[in-house]
Amino acid sequence: MGQALPVIAMFWKGSELGWFERLSIHSFLHQGHVVKLFHTDPMDPQIEGLELVPVQEVYDPPSRLAKNAAPSFLADIFRLYLMKKTDFVWMDSDILAVRPVSVQDGYAISWSGPNSSGQINNATLRLPSDSAALDLLLEHIENPEIVPEWMSADQRRMVEKTPVGRRLLKQGKLLRIIYGPRGLNHALQKTGEHVHARPMDVYSPVPWWLSDLFFAPPAGVEAFVSEDTQVVHLFKDQMRKYNARRQPPEGSYLDLFAKSVGFES
Repeated sequence: MGQALPVIAMFWKGSELGWFERLSIHSFLHQGHVVKLFHTDPMDPQIEGLELVPVQEVYDPPSRLAKNAAPSFLADIFRLYLMKKTDFVWMDSDILAVRPVSVQDGYAISWSGPNSSGQINNATLRLPSDSAALDLLLEHIENPEIVPEWMSADQRRMVEKTPVGRRLLKQGKLLRIIYGPRGLNHALQKTGEHVHARPMDVYSPVPWWLSDLFFAPPAGVEAFVSEDTQVVHLFKDQMRKYNARRQPPEGSYLDLFAKSVGFES
């Protein structure tokens, strides 16, 4: 018997999924993963096999944060609590599974540049629940008296002037990725856990600045994909608006991928 595939977890704020999100979920289901979508609003995506879970089962944000924080900031915090409370693997909802996903030594993280360079991407994320880096980040979230040292001096001063009960929201307003890539990379480097990061071709082979390649014939994307690649990150927020708002043209990488996994929009 082979080892069971890890559960894939995603986060969604809103009531309707778009084409890209539906394709992402379908691709993981196609590879045999259980997929749990943690949602903030009532929804019925009508995707067979998808499991819907209220976000409150993992993290119930304070009302001020829930109402005023950017969805991406909430998602960054949510995924840290997900690491602590479950053994699920986090995936952004614009990631496609090209092979079943595996965890190595309790970690699923990769570099965003070649030769272990750049930063560690948190679009795919698994940290062990006893990770020292994870505990460091959660301590900062739960104790507003602590001002993150990975903020700039000016940002730290602004946070210190903010009433304690509003400091977490203020941090997110000043530096949206404070508990995303910025905080994650600081914590992993500080604890030495960055050594568990795998090469970029495993979880994020195509650089963000080339996201429009997914709308071109497949050769462009395939030049970056290796036999170790498990997922590709579409970087939807970096796509040109023209591409992000349409279904891909016939014969493009995305069109052929959707057909290969039997996805019908």
